[in-house]
Amino acid sequence: VVVGQSGSVEGTIKTVVQVLGFLVGAISLIMIIVGGIKYVVSGGDANAIGSAKNTILYAVVGLVVALLAEAIARFAFSKATK
Repeated sequence: VVVGQSGSVEGTIKTVVQVLGFLVGAISLIMIIVGGIKYVVSGGDANAIGSAKNTILYAVVGLVVALLAEAIARFAFSKATK
């Protein structure tokens, strides 16, 4: 069990948000790499190129959404704890 600053609920929630943010970032990076590999080995096949581009696009969109969600959560949490 991960406990944040001095065992408080606030610290635990911040830790959970940070861990989830890290996981989403790592998964997005892996998917961008997978999309790049798919693009390189597509061999000029239009369907494979389209699939690779979609993989990269969705990974980037997912990363942006996750970053925005983390920023909103931090903002809301900071306003709620003041």
